Amino acid sequence: MSHANSLNELASQAEALRDSLRQTAKDFEQFEFNVSGVHDCMARIQKCVRMVGNDRKAALSHRDSRKVMAELEDAVNEMAELLNVDH
Repeated sequence: MSHANSLNELASQAEALRDSLRQTAKDFEQFEFNVSGVHDCMARIQKCVRMVGNDRKAALSHRDSRKVMAELEDAVNEMAELLNVDH
Protein backbone atom coordinates (compact mmCIF):
# COMPACT_ATOMS: atom_id res chain seq x y z
CA MET A 1 0.00 0.00 0.00
CA SER A 2 1.41 3.38 -0.94
CA HIS A 3 1.77 6.28 1.44
CA ALA A 4 -0.90 8.20 -0.47
CA ASN A 5 -3.39 5.36 -0.02
CA SER A 6 -2.52 5.14 3.68
CA LEU A 7 -3.07 8.87 4.09
CA ASN A 8 -6.38 8.71 2.21
CA GLU A 9 -7.52 5.81 4.39
CA LEU A 10 -6.47 7.69 7.52
CA ALA A 11 -8.36 10.79 6.36
CA SER A 12 -11.45 8.68 5.71
CA GLN A 13 -11.22 7.15 9.19
CA ALA A 14 -10.79 10.60 10.73
CA GLU A 15 -13.91 11.81 8.93
CA ALA A 16 -15.90 8.81 10.16
CA LEU A 17 -14.65 9.44 13.70
CA ARG A 18 -15.66 13.13 13.46
CA ASP A 19 -19.14 12.16 12.29
CA SER A 20 -19.47 9.63 15.11
CA LEU A 21 -18.37 12.22 17.67
CA ARG A 22 -20.93 14.72 16.36
CA GLN A 23 -23.69 12.10 16.63
CA THR A 24 -22.54 11.15 20.13
CA ALA A 25 -22.66 14.82 21.16
CA LYS A 26 -26.22 15.13 19.80
CA ASP A 27 -27.26 11.94 21.58
CA PHE A 28 -25.77 13.18 24.84
CA GLU A 29 -27.61 16.51 24.55
CA GLN A 30 -30.87 14.57 24.13
CA PHE A 31 -29.96 12.36 27.09
CA GLU A 32 -29.32 15.43 29.28
CA PHE A 33 -32.67 16.90 28.21
CA ASN A 34 -34.43 13.64 29.05
CA VAL A 35 -32.74 13.37 32.46
CA SER A 36 -33.84 16.90 33.28
CA GLY A 37 -37.39 16.06 32.19
CA VAL A 38 -37.41 12.89 34.29
CA HIS A 39 -36.31 14.90 37.34
CA ASP A 40 -39.13 17.38 36.73
CA CYS A 41 -41.63 14.53 36.44
CA MET A 42 -40.35 12.94 39.63
CA ALA A 43 -40.86 16.22 41.50
CA ARG A 44 -44.43 16.45 40.17
CA ILE A 45 -45.15 12.85 41.15
CA GLN A 46 -43.72 13.38 44.64
CA LYS A 47 -45.87 16.49 45.07
CA CYS A 48 -49.00 14.57 44.05
CA VAL A 49 -48.21 11.67 46.36
CA ARG A 50 -47.63 14.06 49.27
CA MET A 51 -50.95 15.79 48.58
CA VAL A 52 -52.90 12.53 48.45
CA GLY A 53 -51.04 10.72 51.21
CA ASN A 54 -50.70 13.43 53.83
CA ASP A 55 -52.87 12.38 56.78
CA ARG A 56 -52.27 15.64 58.63
CA LYS A 57 -54.23 17.60 56.03
CA ALA A 58 -57.94 17.52 55.64
CA ALA A 59 -59.03 15.05 53.00
CA LEU A 60 -58.95 16.37 49.46
CA SER A 61 -62.27 17.11 47.86
CA HIS A 62 -63.36 14.79 45.06
CA ARG A 63 -62.63 17.51 42.49
CA ASP A 64 -59.15 18.15 43.92
CA SER A 65 -58.44 14.41 44.02
CA ARG A 66 -59.31 14.17 40.32
CA LYS A 67 -56.97 17.09 39.57
CA VAL A 68 -54.14 15.49 41.53
CA MET A 69 -54.65 12.13 39.87
CA ALA A 70 -54.76 13.76 36.42
CA GLU A 71 -51.49 15.57 37.19
CA LEU A 72 -49.98 12.31 38.43
CA GLU A 73 -51.05 10.48 35.28
CA ASP A 74 -49.68 13.28 33.05
CA ALA A 75 -46.33 13.20 34.86
CA VAL A 76 -46.08 9.41 34.55
CA ASN A 77 -46.96 9.55 30.83
CA GLU A 78 -44.40 12.30 30.21
CA MET A 79 -41.75 10.33 32.08
CA ALA A 80 -42.55 7.22 30.02
CA GLU A 81 -42.07 9.24 26.82
CA LEU A 82 -38.75 10.61 28.06
CA LEU A 83 -37.60 7.09 28.90
CA ASN A 84 -38.92 5.72 25.59
CA VAL A 85 -41.20 3.28 27.39
CA ASP A 86 -44.28 1.97 25.62
CA HIS A 87 -47.20 2.01 28.01
